Amino acid sequence: MPAARFAPARRGTMVDGGLTPSVADGPSVVLVGAAHLDRVAASLGPFRPGCSNPGRLTERLGGAAFNAALALRAFGARAHLVSACGGDAVAERIGDALDRAGIGDGRIAWLDRRSATFTAMVDASGELIGGVADMEIYDRLLPRTLARRHLADRLAAADGLLIDANLSAASLRHLAHQQRDLPVAAIAVSPAKAPRLADALSRLAVLFASRAEMASLLGLAAEATDTDFVSAATRAGLRRAVATDGPRDVLVIDGEAAWRQTPPQVPQISDVVGAGDTLAGATFGTFLRNRPFAAAVRTGLVAAALRIGPGLDAASAAAAEDAADALPAPRPLSA
Repeated sequence: MPAARFAPARRGTMVDGGLTPSVADGPSVVLVGAAHLDRVAASLGPFRPGCSNPGRLTERLGGAAFNAALALRAFGARAHLVSACGGDAVAERIGDALDRAGIGDGRIAWLDRRSATFTAMVDASGELIGGVADMEIYDRLLPRTLARRHLADRLAAADGLLIDANLSAASLRHLAHQQRDLPVAAIAVSPAKAPRLADALSRLAVLFASRAEMASLLGLAAEATDTDFVSAATRAGLRRAVATDGPRDVLVIDGEAAWRQTPPQVPQISDVVGAGDTLAGATFGTFLRNRPFAAAVRTGLVAAALRIGPGLDAASAAAAEDAADALPAPRPLSA
């Protein structure tokens, strides 16, 4: 098998003609996780399981770490992405996109393998029905691969590390526990993959998950209450968490405090794929600017709403600040 090679870091300034503002003074974040091709099959009407549904198939680049990196850049941070790719056209497309976005390219290429893909099915409202993840190549991001000097040097110069649960449990544990002085955030990705983060929880500065993912990670039943989530997070040593629930209120945990935050309403949703990753990137980047966690979460929720609605562009960061201030006040769990 050909040895893995490191793709050269790329530099650029924009995505699609102007996504990112100046980031000279923004925090520097290393992301380790997924960057792949998303295929989204959208039903044009109510989805009928077991039947052929009329719809449209679209392709775009995605992956939890990739989406979060784009959000970090859009909100003024510097981002460097470490992932795995094959020696194929998908890898080239991702490299070009990283170049346009000004995201550092630290991917590791296995030239005889295919790059990862994710095929999602969404209904006419944009809600995810199901998906198939062909992501075997991420299993090659082993702890010994992620212990190489070039990544250690990059992390030593960073302000934060964001990891996603497309990595193995061993790699997640290695990354979280090796960074003693670096804030580490994590994206749970899916209920099936979220438990991989179990041994990393006590080292996380913040976890981003859906309620279903967080329940899977913490061993809770689907009908668990907010209080159950907070108690389980405390027992696991988790300091902060953002647990989303579709368009419903978000559960936010910050140390001994916990509250519900109403997200923005999105009149017309294209699809929800990537919303949670965008929330993670925008929230973490804002938090690293020494903003209060509650304010960072509100900014992240607006960013996610922009992602699934009109889209992120060069004006998103400024617009998000105003929209975040206009959100309903947080409601403490005791209220």
